[in-house]
Amino acid sequence: MQSKLQAAINQLCAEKNLQKDIVIEAIENAVALAYKKDFGTAGMNVRVQLGDDITDMQIFEVREVAEKVNNYETEITLKDAKKVRPDVAVGDTVYVSVPPHESFGRIAAQTAKHVIGQKLQEAEREMLFHKFKDREGELLTARVQKVDRDSTLLEIEGITTIMPYREQIPGEQFFTGQRIKVLLERVEGTTKGPQLRISRKTPEFIIALFELEIPEMREGLVRVAKIAREAGTRCKIAVASDDHSVDPVGAFVGQRGSRINAVMEEVGDERLDVIQYFNDDKKLLLAALSPAKISKVEFYDGDRGDKRVRVHVREEERAMTIGKRGQNVRIAGNLMGMQIDVITFTGTPEEDESLKREAKPERTKKKRRELSDDTTINVLKGVDQEVIDLLTELGLSQVKQFDGLSADELAEVGITKPQAEAMIAAVNDYIG
Repeated sequence: MQSKLQAAINQLCAEKNLQKDIVIEAIENAVALAYKKDFGTAGMNVRVQLGDDITDMQIFEVREVAEKVNNYETEITLKDAKKVRPDVAVGDTVYVSVPPHESFGRIAAQTAKHVIGQKLQEAEREMLFHKFKDREGELLTARVQKVDRDSTLLEIEGITTIMPYREQIPGEQFFTGQRIKVLLERVEGTTKGPQLRISRKTPEFIIALFELEIPEMREGLVRVAKIAREAGTRCKIAVASDDHSVDPVGAFVGQRGSRINAVMEEVGDERLDVIQYFNDDKKLLLAALSPAKISKVEFYDGDRGDKRVRVHVREEERAMTIGKRGQNVRIAGNLMGMQIDVITFTGTPEEDESLKREAKPERTKKKRRELSDDTTINVLKGVDQEVIDLLTELGLSQVKQFDGLSADELAEVGITKPQAEAMIAAVNDYIG
Protein backbone atom coordinates (compact mmCIF):
# COMPACT_ATOMS: atom_id res chain seq x y z
CA MET A 1 0.00 0.00 0.00
CA GLN A 2 1.30 3.47 -0.91
CA SER A 3 2.29 5.86 1.89
CA LYS A 4 0.91 9.39 1.89
CA LEU A 5 4.29 10.67 0.70
CA GLN A 6 4.41 8.24 -2.20
CA ALA A 7 0.83 9.04 -3.15
CA ALA A 8 1.58 12.78 -3.10
CA ILE A 9 4.67 12.32 -5.27
CA ASN A 10 2.79 10.16 -7.78
CA GLN A 11 -0.02 12.72 -7.97
CA LEU A 12 2.47 15.53 -8.49
CA CYS A 13 4.19 13.60 -11.29
CA ALA A 14 0.86 12.97 -13.00
CA GLU A 15 -0.34 16.59 -12.73
CA LYS A 16 2.93 18.20 -13.85
CA ASN A 17 3.93 15.44 -16.29
CA LEU A 18 7.27 15.06 -14.50
CA GLN A 19 9.54 12.08 -13.99
CA LYS A 20 9.39 10.61 -10.51
CA ASP A 21 13.15 10.66 -9.90
CA ILE A 22 13.23 14.41 -10.71
CA VAL A 23 10.55 15.09 -8.07
CA ILE A 24 12.28 12.97 -5.43
CA GLU A 25 15.63 14.65 -6.11
CA ALA A 26 14.00 18.09 -5.78
CA ILE A 27 12.45 17.13 -2.43
CA GLU A 28 15.71 15.73 -1.09
CA ASN A 29 17.65 18.87 -2.11
CA ALA A 30 15.00 21.11 -0.57
CA VAL A 31 15.01 19.28 2.76
CA ALA A 32 18.84 19.40 2.84
CA LEU A 33 18.81 23.14 2.20
CA ALA A 34 16.21 23.69 4.93
CA TYR A 35 18.25 21.69 7.44
CA LYS A 36 21.45 23.65 6.67
CA LYS A 37 19.61 26.93 7.06
CA ASP A 38 18.08 26.22 10.47
CA PHE A 39 20.43 23.73 12.13
CA GLY A 40 23.71 23.70 10.21
CA THR A 41 26.21 26.03 8.63
CA ALA A 42 26.61 27.35 5.10
CA GLY A 43 29.72 25.26 4.46
CA MET A 44 28.17 21.92 5.41
CA ASN A 45 27.60 19.31 2.75
CA VAL A 46 24.25 17.78 3.64
CA ARG A 47 22.57 14.90 1.82
CA VAL A 48 19.04 13.62 2.36
CA GLN A 49 17.75 10.18 1.46
CA LEU A 50 13.99 10.04 1.16
CA GLY A 51 12.43 6.76 2.25
CA ASP A 52 9.02 5.29 1.54
CA ASP A 53 7.53 7.65 4.10
CA ILE A 54 8.54 10.93 5.71
CA THR A 55 9.37 9.08 8.92
CA ASP A 56 11.94 6.97 7.03
CA MET A 57 13.86 10.03 5.82
CA GLN A 58 17.60 10.03 6.64
CA ILE A 59 19.91 13.06 6.81
CA PHE A 60 23.69 12.77 6.36
CA GLU A 61 26.72 15.03 6.52
CA VAL A 62 29.18 14.26 3.73
CA ARG A 63 32.74 14.50 5.05
CA GLU A 64 36.20 13.75 3.68
CA VAL A 65 38.60 11.69 5.80
CA ALA A 66 41.78 13.64 6.65
CA GLU A 67 44.86 12.99 8.78
CA LYS A 68 44.49 16.46 10.22
CA VAL A 69 41.21 18.32 10.13
CA ASN A 70 41.46 21.88 8.82
CA ASN A 71 37.83 22.41 7.85
CA TYR A 72 35.49 21.22 10.58
CA GLU A 73 32.46 21.58 8.29
CA THR A 74 33.57 19.18 5.56
CA GLU A 75 36.38 17.03 7.04
CA ILE A 76 36.61 14.25 9.65
CA THR A 77 39.50 12.48 11.39
CA LEU A 78 40.35 8.91 10.49
CA LYS A 79 39.57 7.81 14.05
CA ASP A 80 36.06 9.26 13.96
CA ALA A 81 35.48 8.05 10.40
CA LYS A 82 36.23 4.43 11.42
CA LYS A 83 33.29 4.63 13.82
CA VAL A 84 31.09 5.18 10.78
CA ARG A 85 32.83 2.75 8.43
CA PRO A 86 35.66 0.52 9.69
CA ASP A 87 37.32 0.01 6.30
CA VAL A 88 37.66 3.73 5.58
CA ALA A 89 41.00 5.31 4.58
CA VAL A 90 42.39 8.82 4.37
CA GLY A 91 40.95 10.60 1.33
CA ASP A 92 37.70 8.60 1.34
CA THR A 93 34.28 10.11 1.74
CA VAL A 94 31.94 9.07 4.53
CA TYR A 95 28.30 9.80 5.20
CA VAL A 96 27.75 10.69 8.84
CA SER A 97 24.17 10.18 9.93
CA VAL A 98 22.59 13.22 11.55
CA PRO A 99 19.86 12.51 14.12
CA PRO A 100 16.58 14.34 13.40
CA HIS A 101 16.43 17.61 15.32
CA GLU A 102 13.49 18.03 17.64
CA SER A 103 12.73 21.45 16.15
CA PHE A 104 13.05 20.26 12.59
CA GLY A 105 9.36 20.70 12.10
CA ARG A 106 7.17 23.57 11.04
CA ILE A 107 9.81 26.15 10.05
CA ALA A 108 11.97 23.63 8.21
CA ALA A 109 8.93 22.14 6.49
CA GLN A 110 7.80 25.59 5.28
CA THR A 111 11.28 26.31 3.95
CA ALA A 112 11.42 22.94 2.25
CA LYS A 113 7.96 23.48 0.77
CA HIS A 114 9.06 26.79 -0.74
CA VAL A 115 12.24 25.33 -2.22
CA ILE A 116 10.37 22.27 -3.49
CA GLY A 117 8.01 24.57 -5.37
CA GLN A 118 10.94 26.33 -6.99
CA LYS A 119 12.72 23.11 -7.90
CA LEU A 120 9.58 21.63 -9.42
CA GLN A 121 9.00 24.76 -11.48
CA GLU A 122 12.56 24.61 -12.76
CA ALA A 123 12.21 20.91 -13.59
CA GLU A 124 8.95 21.53 -15.40
CA ARG A 125 10.46 24.40 -17.41
CA GLU A 126 13.49 22.29 -18.30
CA MET A 127 11.31 19.42 -19.41
CA LEU A 128 9.11 21.67 -21.56
CA PHE A 129 12.20 23.34 -23.05
CA HIS A 130 13.66 20.01 -24.22
CA LYS A 131 10.22 18.85 -25.37
CA PHE A 132 10.05 21.68 -27.93
CA LYS A 133 13.76 22.29 -28.60
CA ASP A 134 14.00 19.20 -30.80
CA ARG A 135 10.95 20.36 -32.78
CA GLU A 136 12.32 23.63 -34.11
CA GLY A 137 11.28 24.08 -37.72
CA GLU A 138 8.20 21.91 -37.18
CA LEU A 139 4.58 22.80 -37.90
CA LEU A 140 2.47 22.97 -34.72
CA THR A 141 -1.26 23.31 -34.10
CA ALA A 142 -2.20 26.20 -31.81
CA ARG A 143 -5.48 27.32 -30.23
CA VAL A 144 -6.29 31.04 -30.14
CA GLN A 145 -6.86 32.26 -26.59
CA LYS A 146 -7.02 36.01 -27.06
CA VAL A 147 -6.74 38.46 -29.95
CA ASP A 148 -5.22 41.92 -29.39
CA ARG A 149 -4.43 44.68 -31.80
CA ASP A 150 -0.70 43.99 -31.95
CA SER A 151 -0.50 40.28 -31.05
CA THR A 152 -2.39 37.02 -30.65
CA LEU A 153 -2.21 34.85 -27.53
CA LEU A 154 -1.95 31.15 -28.37
CA GLU A 155 -1.91 27.89 -26.43
CA ILE A 156 0.34 25.14 -27.81
CA GLU A 157 0.40 21.79 -26.02
CA GLY A 158 0.10 23.34 -22.58
CA ILE A 159 2.32 26.38 -23.20
CA THR A 160 0.90 29.86 -23.64
CA THR A 161 2.84 31.98 -26.10
CA ILE A 162 2.43 35.19 -28.06
CA MET A 163 2.51 35.54 -31.83
CA PRO A 164 3.32 39.20 -32.61
CA TYR A 165 1.48 40.94 -35.42
CA ARG A 166 4.74 41.13 -37.41
CA GLU A 167 4.77 37.30 -37.56
CA GLN A 168 1.18 37.03 -38.78
CA ILE A 169 0.03 37.01 -42.37
CA PRO A 170 -1.09 40.60 -43.12
CA GLY A 171 -4.85 40.95 -43.16
CA GLU A 172 -5.71 37.65 -41.47
CA GLN A 173 -8.11 37.73 -38.53
CA PHE A 174 -8.52 35.18 -35.74
CA PHE A 175 -11.24 34.42 -33.22
CA THR A 176 -11.07 32.88 -29.74
CA GLY A 177 -11.02 29.10 -29.83
CA GLN A 178 -9.86 28.92 -33.45
CA ARG A 179 -7.23 26.31 -34.29
CA ILE A 180 -4.43 27.43 -36.60
CA LYS A 181 -1.08 26.11 -37.77
CA VAL A 182 2.15 27.90 -36.88
CA LEU A 183 5.83 27.28 -37.55
CA LEU A 184 8.07 26.85 -34.51
CA GLU A 185 11.16 28.85 -35.46
CA ARG A 186 13.12 28.48 -32.21
CA VAL A 187 12.77 27.86 -28.47
CA GLU A 188 14.33 30.19 -25.89
CA GLY A 189 14.78 29.39 -22.22
CA THR A 190 13.75 32.18 -19.82
CA THR A 191 13.13 32.52 -16.08
CA LYS A 192 9.42 32.27 -16.81
CA GLY A 193 9.79 29.07 -18.77
CA PRO A 194 10.43 28.23 -22.42
CA GLN A 195 9.36 30.89 -24.92
CA LEU A 196 8.23 29.60 -28.30
CA ARG A 197 9.10 31.89 -31.19
CA ILE A 198 6.47 31.15 -33.82
CA SER A 199 5.52 32.56 -37.19
CA ARG A 200 3.09 32.26 -40.09
CA LYS A 201 4.90 34.83 -42.21
CA THR A 202 8.14 33.10 -43.20
CA PRO A 203 8.77 31.13 -46.42
CA GLU A 204 9.53 28.11 -44.24
CA PHE A 205 5.89 28.14 -43.09
CA ILE A 206 4.76 27.52 -46.68
CA ILE A 207 7.32 24.71 -47.09
CA ALA A 208 6.09 23.05 -43.88
CA LEU A 209 2.46 23.26 -45.06
CA PHE A 210 3.34 21.58 -48.35
CA GLU A 211 5.33 18.89 -46.53
CA LEU A 212 2.22 18.11 -44.50
CA GLU A 213 0.23 17.52 -47.70
CA ILE A 214 2.82 15.80 -49.94
CA PRO A 215 4.01 12.27 -49.12
CA GLU A 216 6.62 12.45 -51.91
CA MET A 217 8.16 15.47 -50.17
CA ARG A 218 8.43 13.64 -46.85
CA GLU A 219 10.04 10.71 -48.68
CA GLY A 220 12.58 13.00 -50.34
CA LEU A 221 11.35 12.41 -53.89
CA VAL A 222 10.49 16.08 -54.46
CA ARG A 223 11.79 19.21 -52.77
CA VAL A 224 11.53 22.99 -52.68
CA ALA A 225 14.69 24.21 -54.41
CA LYS A 226 13.98 27.94 -54.02
CA ILE A 227 11.20 30.02 -52.55
CA ALA A 228 10.39 33.73 -52.33
CA ARG A 229 7.42 35.07 -50.43
CA GLU A 230 5.58 38.26 -49.61
CA ALA A 231 3.16 36.98 -47.00
CA GLY A 232 -0.49 37.62 -47.67
CA THR A 233 -0.05 38.50 -51.32
CA ARG A 234 2.13 36.14 -53.36
CA CYS A 235 4.67 33.35 -53.13
CA LYS A 236 6.80 31.73 -55.84
CA ILE A 237 8.03 28.20 -55.24
CA ALA A 238 10.57 26.51 -57.51
CA VAL A 239 10.32 22.75 -57.06
CA ALA A 240 12.58 19.94 -58.24
CA SER A 241 13.09 16.18 -58.17
CA ASP A 242 16.20 14.06 -58.63
CA ASP A 243 13.99 11.28 -60.01
CA HIS A 244 13.27 12.02 -63.67
CA SER A 245 10.14 9.87 -63.56
CA VAL A 246 8.56 12.18 -60.97
CA ASP A 247 6.81 15.41 -61.96
CA PRO A 248 7.59 17.81 -59.06
CA VAL A 249 5.08 20.46 -60.14
CA GLY A 250 2.33 17.85 -60.39
CA ALA A 251 3.26 16.48 -56.96
CA PHE A 252 2.88 19.94 -55.40
CA VAL A 253 -0.33 20.82 -57.23
CA GLY A 254 -2.01 17.48 -56.68
CA GLN A 255 -4.88 15.90 -58.56
CA ARG A 256 -7.25 18.69 -59.60
CA GLY A 257 -5.25 21.06 -57.39
CA SER A 258 -6.11 19.21 -54.15
CA ARG A 259 -2.73 19.70 -52.48
CA ILE A 260 -2.08 23.31 -53.35
CA ASN A 261 -5.69 24.18 -52.47
CA ALA A 262 -5.22 22.69 -48.98
CA VAL A 263 -2.23 24.99 -48.44
CA MET A 264 -4.08 28.01 -49.83
CA GLU A 265 -6.92 27.43 -47.37
CA GLU A 266 -4.43 27.99 -44.56
CA VAL A 267 -2.91 31.19 -46.02
CA GLY A 268 -6.10 32.85 -47.28
CA ASP A 269 -5.92 35.01 -50.39
CA GLU A 270 -2.17 34.59 -50.86
CA ARG A 271 -1.34 33.45 -54.40
CA LEU A 272 0.99 30.49 -54.73
CA ASP A 273 2.96 30.03 -57.97
CA VAL A 274 4.55 26.59 -58.25
CA ILE A 275 7.15 26.43 -61.02
CA GLN A 276 9.73 23.95 -62.28
CA TYR A 277 13.25 24.57 -60.96
CA PHE A 278 16.08 24.81 -63.50
CA ASN A 279 19.83 24.99 -62.88
CA ASP A 280 19.98 27.33 -65.86
CA ASP A 281 19.35 30.90 -64.62
CA LYS A 282 17.67 31.97 -67.83
CA LYS A 283 15.17 29.10 -67.84
CA LEU A 284 14.42 29.66 -64.16
CA LEU A 285 13.92 33.39 -64.74
CA LEU A 286 11.48 32.77 -67.60
CA ALA A 287 9.53 30.35 -65.40
CA ALA A 288 9.53 32.80 -62.47
CA LEU A 289 8.11 35.62 -64.62
CA SER A 290 5.54 33.40 -66.33
CA PRO A 291 2.95 33.88 -67.77
CA ALA A 292 4.59 37.06 -69.09
CA LYS A 293 6.43 36.52 -72.38
CA ILE A 294 10.04 37.74 -72.27
CA SER A 295 11.58 38.92 -75.55
CA LYS A 296 15.21 39.12 -74.46
CA VAL A 297 17.32 38.42 -71.35
CA GLU A 298 20.68 39.99 -70.46
CA PHE A 299 22.62 39.02 -67.33
CA TYR A 300 25.31 41.42 -66.11
CA ASP A 301 27.23 42.54 -63.01
CA GLY A 302 26.15 45.72 -61.22
CA ASP A 303 28.39 48.53 -60.02
CA ARG A 304 28.76 46.86 -56.63
CA GLY A 305 29.59 43.48 -58.09
CA ASP A 306 26.06 42.21 -57.55
CA LYS A 307 24.28 40.08 -60.15
CA ARG A 308 21.58 41.81 -62.16
CA VAL A 309 19.49 41.03 -65.20
CA ARG A 310 17.67 43.05 -67.83
CA VAL A 311 14.49 41.57 -69.23
CA HIS A 312 13.17 43.10 -72.43
CA VAL A 313 9.42 42.75 -72.97
CA ARG A 314 6.96 44.03 -75.53
CA GLU A 315 4.88 46.97 -74.35
CA GLU A 316 1.73 44.86 -74.03
CA GLU A 317 3.61 42.41 -71.76
CA ARG A 318 5.18 45.04 -69.51
CA ALA A 319 2.33 45.36 -67.01
CA MET A 320 2.05 41.59 -66.57
CA THR A 321 5.81 41.24 -66.14
CA ILE A 322 6.01 43.89 -63.46
CA GLY A 323 2.78 42.88 -61.72
CA LYS A 324 0.60 44.84 -59.34
CA ARG A 325 2.78 47.34 -57.45
CA GLY A 326 5.87 45.65 -58.90
CA GLN A 327 5.07 42.45 -57.04
CA ASN A 328 5.71 39.88 -59.79
CA VAL A 329 9.13 41.16 -60.80
CA ARG A 330 10.15 41.85 -57.19
CA ILE A 331 9.35 38.34 -55.94
CA ALA A 332 10.92 36.80 -59.05
CA GLY A 333 14.06 38.82 -58.28
CA ASN A 334 14.08 37.53 -54.70
CA LEU A 335 13.73 33.99 -56.02
CA MET A 336 16.64 34.50 -58.40
CA GLY A 337 18.72 36.41 -55.87
CA MET A 338 19.29 39.33 -58.22
CA GLN A 339 17.84 42.68 -59.26
CA ILE A 340 15.56 42.49 -62.32
CA ASP A 341 15.26 45.54 -64.57
CA VAL A 342 12.29 45.55 -66.95
CA ILE A 343 12.91 47.32 -70.26
CA THR A 344 10.55 47.78 -73.19
CA PHE A 345 11.65 45.70 -76.17
CA THR A 346 12.48 47.79 -79.25
CA GLY A 347 14.00 45.14 -81.47
CA THR A 348 12.66 43.49 -84.59
CA PRO A 349 10.39 40.42 -84.58
CA GLU A 350 13.39 38.37 -85.70
CA GLU A 351 15.21 39.35 -82.47
CA ASP A 352 12.24 38.57 -80.25
CA GLU A 353 13.15 35.33 -78.47
CA SER A 354 9.62 34.85 -77.16
CA LEU A 355 8.35 34.51 -80.72
CA LYS A 356 11.01 31.92 -81.43
CA ARG A 357 10.01 29.94 -78.37
CA GLU A 358 6.36 30.09 -79.37
CA ALA A 359 7.01 29.26 -83.02
CA LYS A 360 5.70 25.84 -83.94
CA PRO A 361 7.93 23.54 -85.93
CA GLU A 362 7.20 23.47 -89.60
CA ARG A 363 4.83 20.74 -90.70
CA THR A 364 6.31 18.10 -92.90
CA LYS A 365 4.67 17.43 -96.15
CA LYS A 366 3.02 14.44 -94.54
CA LYS A 367 -0.70 14.51 -95.15
CA ARG A 368 -2.72 15.62 -92.14
CA ARG A 369 -5.03 13.03 -90.69
CA GLU A 370 -8.70 13.80 -91.09
CA LEU A 371 -10.41 14.18 -87.74
CA SER A 372 -14.03 13.37 -87.02
CA ASP A 373 -16.22 13.67 -83.94
CA ASP A 374 -15.61 9.98 -83.31
CA THR A 375 -11.85 10.43 -82.92
CA THR A 376 -11.37 10.54 -79.15
CA ILE A 377 -8.22 11.23 -77.19
CA ASN A 378 -8.06 7.57 -76.18
CA VAL A 379 -6.22 6.96 -79.49
CA LEU A 380 -3.29 9.14 -78.41
CA LYS A 381 -0.02 7.54 -77.37
CA GLY A 382 2.25 8.62 -74.53
CA VAL A 383 -0.47 10.33 -72.46
CA ASP A 384 -1.23 9.24 -68.90
CA GLN A 385 -4.63 7.65 -68.48
CA GLU A 386 -5.24 9.93 -65.50
CA VAL A 387 -4.89 12.98 -67.78
CA ILE A 388 -7.18 11.46 -70.41
CA ASP A 389 -9.83 10.70 -67.77
CA LEU A 390 -9.66 14.23 -66.38
CA LEU A 391 -9.89 15.91 -69.81
CA THR A 392 -12.77 13.65 -70.81
CA GLU A 393 -14.59 14.57 -67.61
CA LEU A 394 -14.09 18.25 -68.49
CA GLY A 395 -15.68 17.68 -71.92
CA LEU A 396 -12.41 17.65 -73.87
CA SER A 397 -12.70 14.16 -75.28
CA GLN A 398 -12.12 14.76 -79.02
CA VAL A 399 -8.69 15.07 -80.63
CA LYS A 400 -9.80 17.94 -82.87
CA GLN A 401 -10.54 20.08 -79.81
CA PHE A 402 -6.79 20.24 -79.14
CA ASP A 403 -5.69 21.10 -82.66
CA GLY A 404 -3.92 24.49 -82.54
CA LEU A 405 -3.86 24.76 -78.74
CA SER A 406 -0.62 25.64 -76.97
CA ALA A 407 0.60 23.86 -73.84
CA ASP A 408 0.14 27.05 -71.80
CA GLU A 409 -3.48 27.36 -72.88
CA LEU A 410 -4.19 23.71 -72.12
CA ALA A 411 -2.54 23.93 -68.67
CA GLU A 412 -5.18 26.47 -67.63
CA VAL A 413 -7.85 23.75 -67.46
CA GLY A 414 -6.20 22.24 -64.38
CA ILE A 415 -3.35 19.99 -65.50
CA THR A 416 0.36 20.61 -65.08
CA LYS A 417 2.55 22.21 -67.74
CA PRO A 418 4.51 18.97 -68.41
CA GLN A 419 1.23 17.06 -68.76
CA ALA A 420 -0.09 19.71 -71.16
CA GLU A 421 3.11 19.58 -73.24
CA ALA A 422 2.88 15.78 -73.46
CA MET A 423 -0.75 16.04 -74.53
CA ILE A 424 -0.09 18.60 -77.28
CA ALA A 425 2.88 16.57 -78.54
CA ALA A 426 0.71 13.44 -78.73
CA VAL A 427 -2.00 15.37 -80.64
CA ASN A 428 0.51 16.74 -83.15
CA ASP A 429 2.03 13.29 -83.67
CA TYR A 430 -1.41 11.83 -84.33
CA ILE A 431 -2.58 14.57 -86.70
CA GLY A 432 0.69 14.62 -88.63
